Amino acid sequence: MLNHYRSSNPSGGNPGLAFREVCRSVLNLHTLTFVAANAPSEVVSSFEVHQQRLASFSLQVASEMLVRQLAERRSRPFHGSFSRLFQSSTSKAENAFLLVVCTFGRLSLGALRAMRPGIPRRLQLSVSANILKNVGNLLIDTEVGSNPISDNRSNGIGVCPGAVEKVRVEGSDRNVAAEDISRALNISLPNDLSRLIFLATLRDNNSGHYYHPEVARRFSEETADRAMLVCHRRIYEQVVALAIEDLTDQLDVYIATVPVPRGRLIESWTKLKAYRATIPMDTDPISAEIFFMKVDVAVAILEARLPGKIW
Repeated sequence: MLNHYRSSNPSGGNPGLAFREVCRSVLNLHTLTFVAANAPSEVVSSFEVHQQRLASFSLQVASEMLVRQLAERRSRPFHGSFSRLFQSSTSKAENAFLLVVCTFGRLSLGALRAMRPGIPRRLQLSVSANILKNVGNLLIDTEVGSNPISDNRSNGIGVCPGAVEKVRVEGSDRNVAAEDISRALNISLPNDLSRLIFLATLRDNNSGHYYHPEVARRFSEETADRAMLVCHRRIYEQVVALAIEDLTDQLDVYIATVPVPRGRLIESWTKLKAYRATIPMDTDPISAEIFFMKVDVAVAILEARLPGKIW
């Protein structure tokens, strides 16, 4: 499972923020207590394993990104002043140091897993969360993964004033469209999970483009497409940030609005896992795994609540 979205967002953002989300909503005792009280024992055991795997996967994603950045800087020809050369060398040194830190963190988590039977669960979670939090803080402080803003003046390329104005107008139209879409979704659908699923149905999974006839008629197909992507990303981030108990409640409400027998829908979600296609196309791999993990558990909890289920 953890390999599926490894390269889905090669540019990515700063992974330290994703680390914090892992610590906040996955690697904590409150989450484990809720799962233990509401899910079958095999789901609880699987969730515990996935908690540790998600911590290791997060460090692996960061390590791969650091290796990629080091390779890019090494192969990129240098043109510029001594100060830029110094900045480039400093960045390489920082990335190399952070790569060592990530490697040490992965080794520490591996040792923790090896000693798992003899370590209290509370201590395992605390150690794992602290490792991710400390590495994440270092990544945030150095802004790893952020893309430097290019200066067109440095290579003699001018910017056409008309092009700048066009971009400004298009951005304004997109923002207006996004606000209209968000307002309509908030009125017509009961929660963020329902809105996420609805927006995913407006996307052509072959091209990745969104289409809604009314929005396209009011603005343009291109503006509507970009506005719906903005809304999709925003709502997705809100869903990923939900605690598992809140996500379970939202899934329960969503199921109640679908004209399909509850048991049949839960069986479909369990077997087909179509909810994996509801995430934005450029989602970072760590948040994708957080989302998949939480939905898997929420589905299992609701399945356990079906009449006649014994666990």
